[in-house]
Amino acid sequence: MNVFFKPTFIKDFKKLPSDIQREVHSLCTEAFPKLRSIRDLKNYNLKPIKGFPGYYRIRLGDYRIGFKLSGESKIECMRVKNRKDIYKHFP
Repeated sequence: MNVFFKPTFIKDFKKLPSDIQREVHSLCTEAFPKLRSIRDLKNYNLKPIKGFPGYYRIRLGDYRIGFKLSGESKIECMRVKNRKDIYKHFP
């Protein structure tokens, strides 16, 4: 799959603690590109966002990655924030 990063995602990423940055980086640069379908992400605590088809979140401890699946081969990473803040800004 092709992975794209929104400017808001990059801005959020820079504000994260370094240990979370490493997890997010490995997920977005190693796991996402190897995916064949969204079902392959079930091991990463993936949940769809209710009321917004194509939008998902992945849980990483107290942080969430919000992304959009566009078509069969495009992932747009949109936000990465603490769980208390992510749903104020995503989708």
